[in-house]
Amino acid sequence: MMRKIPVLWALFFGVMALGVEYLPFSQVVPGMTGYGLTVVAGGEISRFQVEVVGVIDEPGTANDFIVIRASGDAIKRSGGIAQGMSGSPIYLEGRLAGALSRAALWAAEPEHPLGLVTPIEPMLAVLEEARGAEGRLPPGVKEVRYVAAPPEELESSVLYILPVHSPIMATGLKEHALGYLRQGLDLEGFRLAPALRELMPFQHETLPGLEGLGVGRIVQVSSPQTPSHTSPSFAPGMPLGVGLVVGDITLGALGTVTLTDGDALVAFGHPFLFSGPVSFFLNSARILDTVAAYDAPFKLGTMGEVVGGIYVDRWAGIGGRVGDVPPGIDMAFYVQDRSRMSSGKLSSTMVHEPRLEPLLLFISGLEATDRALDRIGPGTVTVSYTIQGEGMPRPLSRQNVFLSTRDVAVYVPLEAAIVTDILEYNEFQDPELTGIRITASVSPELKAMEVVDLVTDADSYAPGDTISFRVLLRTWRGEIQAWEGKLDIPEDLDAPYVELRAYGGPRAREKGESPPVFRNLEDLIAYIEDIPSFNTLTVELFAPDPLSTVVGETRLRGIDSLSDIVGEAVVYGQVSVYLPLEGSGW
Repeated sequence: MMRKIPVLWALFFGVMALGVEYLPFSQVVPGMTGYGLTVVAGGEISRFQVEVVGVIDEPGTANDFIVIRASGDAIKRSGGIAQGMSGSPIYLEGRLAGALSRAALWAAEPEHPLGLVTPIEPMLAVLEEARGAEGRLPPGVKEVRYVAAPPEELESSVLYILPVHSPIMATGLKEHALGYLRQGLDLEGFRLAPALRELMPFQHETLPGLEGLGVGRIVQVSSPQTPSHTSPSFAPGMPLGVGLVVGDITLGALGTVTLTDGDALVAFGHPFLFSGPVSFFLNSARILDTVAAYDAPFKLGTMGEVVGGIYVDRWAGIGGRVGDVPPGIDMAFYVQDRSRMSSGKLSSTMVHEPRLEPLLLFISGLEATDRALDRIGPGTVTVSYTIQGEGMPRPLSRQNVFLSTRDVAVYVPLEAAIVTDILEYNEFQDPELTGIRITASVSPELKAMEVVDLVTDADSYAPGDTISFRVLLRTWRGEIQAWEGKLDIPEDLDAPYVELRAYGGPRAREKGESPPVFRNLEDLIAYIEDIPSFNTLTVELFAPDPLSTVVGETRLRGIDSLSDIVGEAVVYGQVSVYLPLEGSGW
């Protein structure tokens, strides 16, 4: 079978015009030698040696790779091919052949490891987007097998391909927030308004963590201070950062530049999140050292200032432009600890990426709360938040009260993160989010009130009558309190009975009630703002749908209600009273 012939000649000529010679994938043969460029520590580019031991030429270009064996002091010091080396340019016989992107585990030797190189052709396509034959395997290999982690035993005739993920560097985050950043958040175990759950896009049940999105190792860098690079030089082999959050906390991936073309560059040699068109931050970066870890070596570094944007995230690599900084979403958190009469604030900016925004907002707010409380434990929190966007008709503002017996801090940013997800995937228009502000006041006490009884002034009523009622509430380990009110039964109500129900917080939609209908984004914002908070006590009158009694399934619908905010205590529990309607004709 003939080897595939590259057809991206226009791109190649553009690169050659810059003085960079390339080596097409079709001309790579075993035995070729060359070198790679990367930074192992500090700012000095190190050179390591490579030798081609085979090629993997699959149909198409997505899984075409050059198999090389690396050696030299940089490889020896790193303990092999390290996470963060992805994107290191590989030159064969003086010409750029591609970028180091994966590690091979077959016959693995720390000082002479096998690696996979993404050919230059698909990477040139990424670079362009960022600016506006028969396979021959290494001797003795009969099978190529892609794995997510090193297997316990290696078969001698199998070439195991392990992704060289770009390590994620996090500064300013404690382990509490880092745990959620890695694993995500299962929303099933948290108390949320049923109406918000119904609005969640595509029935999202989790906030997926970065590990679930396929990113690499997350490393906590203790110092929040980042290096300043006012004039970054993104030459081939130099480090770069893909920023997700910048400010009081910093979060982003480290990798290596493969090729530059004026202000444009291409890096990694593999996808970051594989999102296609993106708007991530392009950060300067500094490598502190390369750690020869037991499972997989990785580069340890810090993210610098934002100097541009990453706009392409494809299979063959990422592409961006220096000087063209994408807009971000400003986040501000103000948290007060009432037990110590202390407060704290945190400000950061996160990227526009709907898949990541809820998670990034959540972990940022959690970190802000942990800094203010300096503990993990129970309590009650009053939260106010405002979400703004250039594509929104007006800001969304809402207040709520939450209680937790285990970890109250998670409730500070949780609802705002869910609402952000709903806004980003609304059916009307792009909200173009610009800012999110959260203010919270936390008390260690469990401030709660339980609905324990509902008493009416009569046992039965007629259409047109007024129901006088009393709700009995018991405070947490405290006394009984009473709340009184009246509701009118409609004169034209045709039903055999009514049900009076007292409950705390928002309720689920009854089967006899139609789902909400939104005409525009303004309607959606108003609906979210009007969802009852958890410190709301409601007494509501329900009536059965006459048609439902005919088909054998009773469907209730609310016909009138009376609500009140009960301080800063979460109201829970429900009591119902069945009241026959005399003279209704049933």
